[in-house]
Amino acid sequence: MGKQGSPRSPRPDVVNVKDYHTRSSECLPGSDPILGRRLSGGDNNWKTKVALLHDLKHEYGKLGSCKAVYVGKRHLWFRKHVKSIVFMFTLMGSLFLLDSFMVSLFDSINLQNSSPSRTSSDLKGGRTAYANEEEPPVQMYGRLQNLAYSALAEKELKQEPSNFWEEPWKASLWKPCADRKESEKSGQPDKSNGYIMVSANGGLNQQRVAICNAVALASLLNATLVLPRFLYSNVWKDPSQFGDIYQEEYFVNVMKDEVNLVKDLPSHLKSLDIEAIGSLITDAVIVKEAKPIDYLTKVLPLLLQNGVVHLLGFGNRLGFDPLPSRLQKLRCKCNFHALKFVPKIQEAGSLLIRRIRKYDTAQRMLDKQLAGEFLPGSPSKKHDSERGPSKYLALHLRFEVDMIAYSLCDFGGGEKEKRELQAYRESHFPLLIERLKHSKPVSSSELRNLGRCPLTPEEAALVLAGLGFKRGTYIYLASSRIYGGKSRMHSFTSLYPNLVTKETLLTPSELAPFRNFSSQLAALDFIACATADVFAMTDSGSQLSSLVSGFRTYYGGGHAPTLRPNKKMLAAILSENSTIGWKSFEDRARKMIEEGQSVLIRGFGRSIYRQPRCPECMCKTN
Repeated sequence: MGKQGSPRSPRPDVVNVKDYHTRSSECLPGSDPILGRRLSGGDNNWKTKVALLHDLKHEYGKLGSCKAVYVGKRHLWFRKHVKSIVFMFTLMGSLFLLDSFMVSLFDSINLQNSSPSRTSSDLKGGRTAYANEEEPPVQMYGRLQNLAYSALAEKELKQEPSNFWEEPWKASLWKPCADRKESEKSGQPDKSNGYIMVSANGGLNQQRVAICNAVALASLLNATLVLPRFLYSNVWKDPSQFGDIYQEEYFVNVMKDEVNLVKDLPSHLKSLDIEAIGSLITDAVIVKEAKPIDYLTKVLPLLLQNGVVHLLGFGNRLGFDPLPSRLQKLRCKCNFHALKFVPKIQEAGSLLIRRIRKYDTAQRMLDKQLAGEFLPGSPSKKHDSERGPSKYLALHLRFEVDMIAYSLCDFGGGEKEKRELQAYRESHFPLLIERLKHSKPVSSSELRNLGRCPLTPEEAALVLAGLGFKRGTYIYLASSRIYGGKSRMHSFTSLYPNLVTKETLLTPSELAPFRNFSSQLAALDFIACATADVFAMTDSGSQLSSLVSGFRTYYGGGHAPTLRPNKKMLAAILSENSTIGWKSFEDRARKMIEEGQSVLIRGFGRSIYRQPRCPECMCKTN
């Protein structure tokens, strides 16, 4: 993999051909994975190498023209070996050009200087998202990988940017307006029907959805909402509460005209045994994505009778449709305006953005909304304005062991991998194992053709290459531990070596306040993904991907594209790995992504957090 932040010695302008041949061979596929060496002053080195390559070709031409002149025994040896000589010169010229292709277009030395001093060893340590580091590389599409490698090298000379750095123009017609003031303001009811307590389960993103659903529910029932609590999970192992992640006072202030909010129950209700009086509402009472009528018939009577109800494990327990327009607007206002990360999260998030972009000011509304005052609106005096910011792509790569084990798919890792995943299923998913005993088996190829298999890092890299993203693109990786670790990531980093994470961009001391707080670490990924120039996901069902894409739609102004691969379509394309040409692969990959970028109004029953283009959330301009 392209090792992040590894020190590089400046190369001289005049390159020794013998030395160059040796160094170039290091960048060939199958050798040491230190690919795409990144240099300071890359433009000068590039010009020097192109000039040297031109001289080599010129000398080769002279050799061809002189061949007919050389006669006699003195030149018999040369004539006998002319093909070998020509081959060697051609090979050296090709290696020269190949090494030039591998030079990253971004200046990683500047990134290293602007970020804390890191070494490539960070990618092997415990702070990375990798596991099983010593396993050999796993590759499923070797032929396509080679085609992609050649195509990326060719694109370095063409200087043609990918079309996917921008959204379709129609996206810019939609503007944020969930916080607009209504001409006829309904306000809060004169009398509250009681207090609603909510204990949200899951991680950061599930909790965020629960908060905004609770706001809508409190309005529906004319109730006072107690600031939601977060349940401790044995999976997430994070004791964080609302005030550890979001600004409490800001939240209450933004929502105060719509819903009555308090931090705690009044003293006369604290002593009540909620379960004993029948006011504990669990999943058994309220089904997933319940309709308003379910709450009006099952929860409101208890609220009126006891003055308080507690919704335990509350998350996606309120459906999106049918729902009154005013409640949909409350959801949007809560999600996009009221929930601000606390300053320590904003500050660390701003460091991530600044160190990738090499720019210390807010560029867009997204930056300001998520990083707050830590990304000022005007450049500092020290900033080199002529260079401008660097673009980056954020990738949410879902390839964790629990996800792939549950999928029942084969990922090309051989018998050892199959045994590992089966053992994990038996240990963690006993209900799945029991269900499989009584159901008809489905082959891995069938599952993949149905679009049910998580994308591998190799597949994600092939899609990016097919979309025209250049080898030097900086990619921020947001994920949990990647199953297979370095062996799985090798196929990705051989095509895209400029891979960074929050662990490689922040120092241990900067990360220290977030250690053992998975939701707070997830908030950093949220900021880096939402503010990226391009956001790519591998699983559209992920809650993080859903919320990030919605945030980009709401605040992106039509300049925050999101890439959503269709796993079923991609499986059909990759099934032709042994025969498909690269041009055909590019065309079909681009068509797949373009279909997912259609600018559409939110459909019935669709998540308003993911698809905010609707009258309750956004306003369309002419």
